[in-house]
Amino acid sequence: MFKRRIHDNRKAEDLSSMISRYGPALMTFVGRIVTIQEDAEDVVQETFVSAYKHLEDYNPEKASMKTWLHRIAYHEALYLLRRRKQMAQIPLDVGEDIPDELPDATTAEQLDEAIQKLTPEEQMLLQLYYFDQCPLKEIAYITGAAENSLEREVSRLSSQLHRIRQRLRMILMHMNDEQ
Repeated sequence: MFKRRIHDNRKAEDLSSMISRYGPALMTFVGRIVTIQEDAEDVVQETFVSAYKHLEDYNPEKASMKTWLHRIAYHEALYLLRRRKQMAQIPLDVGEDIPDELPDATTAEQLDEAIQKLTPEEQMLLQLYYFDQCPLKEIAYITGAAENSLEREVSRLSSQLHRIRQRLRMILMHMNDEQ
């Protein structure tokens, strides 16, 4: 009984340390996708609850603690968005004639507005790759790639990021045409 109480106290200390160390980064990550503050806070809270429950499953040889927590947060956020049916997609035909750069007059506000028109999965990939500067292997782990197909998943993610950039360009061009 006494050993269990000591173990539980250590686990609580580990959780407290995780929250103070990784909480702000997770809040930023989730907050860019789950735009309602209370929902983002719920997702981060659920992330830490899940991490606490599965702390003994964490394997530092597979991923850093930050990456492991991002993986949990990624799936918690998608679960929330799917549950709330906020997954409206804009049907944009992405062809070969899309320019490589963003339109010259693109502002940060327009880019943010265009990103909000992407699916939550696309938004999260952009967040992880460009804002959090995660390597593709970490993103593959976060999004749940099987270990035996990691290289294939990295290649798929690279292609997917290219298509997302094309979609962003199309959205921005469409927004500029409407003005």
